[in-house]
Amino acid sequence: MRITKLDGLRGIFCLMIILFHYKEDFLPSYLYNNFFIRESYLAVDFFFVLSGFVISYNYNTIKTIGEFITYIKKRFIRLYPLLLFSTTAFFLTDLFFNYFLPTYISTVEPFYALFKKYLDTIAFTNSTPILGNTFGMNPPSWSISAEMISYIIFGFSMVFIPKKYTRPFLMTIIILSAVFLIINGWLFEIKGDLSFLRGFISFNIGYFVWLFSLKKFKINNSLEFILPILFLFLLFISFNVTGLSKNIVSYTIIPLFFGFSVLTFLKTDGVLSKLLESKPLKFLGDISYSIYLNHFIILILVPEGIVTFLGLSKTNFHLILIFIISVTLIILYSFFTYKVVELRGASYLKKKLL
Repeated sequence: MRITKLDGLRGIFCLMIILFHYKEDFLPSYLYNNFFIRESYLAVDFFFVLSGFVISYNYNTIKTIGEFITYIKKRFIRLYPLLLFSTTAFFLTDLFFNYFLPTYISTVEPFYALFKKYLDTIAFTNSTPILGNTFGMNPPSWSISAEMISYIIFGFSMVFIPKKYTRPFLMTIIILSAVFLIINGWLFEIKGDLSFLRGFISFNIGYFVWLFSLKKFKINNSLEFILPILFLFLLFISFNVTGLSKNIVSYTIIPLFFGFSVLTFLKTDGVLSKLLESKPLKFLGDISYSIYLNHFIILILVPEGIVTFLGLSKTNFHLILIFIISVTLIILYSFFTYKVVELRGASYLKKKLL
């Protein structure tokens, strides 16, 4: 299932992730310290919510182990070609800098440490403690691990919990359990090892979005204009609170807001819906997975490389220019990997696995 305007939202949120990961030294301070940019990492939870909705819509009839295996194969085919490609590119880049240009990196790591992070990522385990607290390779990739784990839990629930009224209860228990761990600080004491719980919360909220979307009702189009204002307000609140309050806002209230937003756009057809269906945003939505997994390595190499090799001073004008160049390269490279790695890789795996 593809809903064009939701793809448009996917395009916007993947740009937010770029903003969050952009280096402090390469943005004017008034931009870098802006609450919108500093809280843009929360856009990841939108992807989980949207994924939970789409998976629930398309795979809510899984009944047998055979159907479950086919479903997991399809999700593997969707995620793995780009994950393997981007992780391998990151691994080779890390090796090159560690062994040939160590003065350009903050910490030199031995081969076994790099290879362990590589394995942790391509095995979908870098959001768990299975291979230790490595965080994996290519920082955004933790969420791909969390996504795959959410897929598996969802599929098992479809097969082994056949009663339709029992499933929402299970999803609620999963959400509440993950929220409990987060607001008590366990997640952040162990850092990335249990970050799959963050995926559980938002993915299962997406399941409830699907349930509500089945009901016949209409939402006033004017609500579309309120959503961006409310989103900025929630980011501002998250930026200005700490501790327990921040955990509640960031990892509970904002995912619920994302769920409400997806449901709203499913039930409206206003001006913002039409804007989200525009060709530029649809294009960004199509390549958003590539943007998500590609952007970090480009942000490591390109801004620093431009300043170092061209000898540019870090004036605000130069920094903005470098930012535009970096984002443009991310989009161009991601379009290439979308066509060559995502689509062709998926086509190859379909022939082998399905």
